[in-house]
Amino acid sequence: MTTLSHTETRPVALPPAVPTDYVFGLSDTDDILGGEDVHAVVTLKVAMTRDMLAAAFDLAMRGAYDENIDELPVDEIRHRVELSLHMESPWDLLRDGRTFDELLEDESIVDLVRAEYRAIDRAYPHMAPKGNH
Repeated sequence: MTTLSHTETRPVALPPAVPTDYVFGLSDTDDILGGEDVHAVVTLKVAMTRDMLAAAFDLAMRGAYDENIDELPVDEIRHRVELSLHMESPWDLLRDGRTFDELLEDESIVDLVRAEYRAIDRAYPHMAPKGNH
């Protein structure tokens, strides 16, 4: 039997993983596990681009447009990104992230998108761009 490995064979410089206290199923206000015994807590690490993070944050912000994004605490921004990762496939976020910055061309939402990028840069400052978005 051959075991497939997804381990990178060449050295890759990655930023350190961001710690989290969020546990899907137990951190939710409605406790979706319904009191069932938890058999394991599985940790998933996902390498994400800035645009993927912004796309994930944008998805989690749907319906919360009355909030001032620039005033959200870092923990809340990270929580919302993680919530999107629980709801969306990393592959979908990769796809959405590849075109997310194109939303900066839409004058009707450019301020919102810039605020989302600023939030991502605060929550995940590793290599945050020095540019205007």
